[in-house]
Amino acid sequence: MIQDDTKQTIKFVTWVISLIIIAFFVSIAIFYYAGSKSRGNNQRVVQLAASKTPITNIEQYYHLDRGTSSYSITGTNKKGRRYYFIYLPNSKKAYLYPAKRGVSETTIKNNFKSSHSNATINHINLGWYKGEAVWEVAYKKSNGNLGYTLYEFKNGNDISEVDNL
Repeated sequence: MIQDDTKQTIKFVTWVISLIIIAFFVSIAIFYYAGSKSRGNNQRVVQLAASKTPITNIEQYYHLDRGTSSYSITGTNKKGRRYYFIYLPNSKKAYLYPAKRGVSETTIKNNFKSSHSNATINHINLGWYKGEAVWEVAYKKSNGNLGYTLYEFKNGNDISEVDNL
């Protein structure tokens, strides 16, 4: 009698462990599939930049989705000149900007810090918003509230701010 109970317990534990292992691998597959579109777009940006632009060294990747999904990179050419490349996968349009035609991430970061002394920057992204290249600064204020500010890429002017989320 005890032997039958032990066998049933071992069977039950084996089934539970098997289900946990299957659930683990299924969750990995779901997360991998969920990120495949983003990974594919990052690869597409790299391919486009390598074939259609002078960029040879990629320094930074960005993704922004403010009504228009955009994937961007910052990089340099063989001579060390900096470029910004923005790709819009839905319309299959791409834009290349020499650094001298826009404002750098460092400048945007400094502008933001000078006007938002009580906020910590979470991340900065380069992307596309309402037909133009923009920098987005996402931040957290000292009171715990979140916000983001959009700056024009060409001149660094503040275009939009959403605060206290």
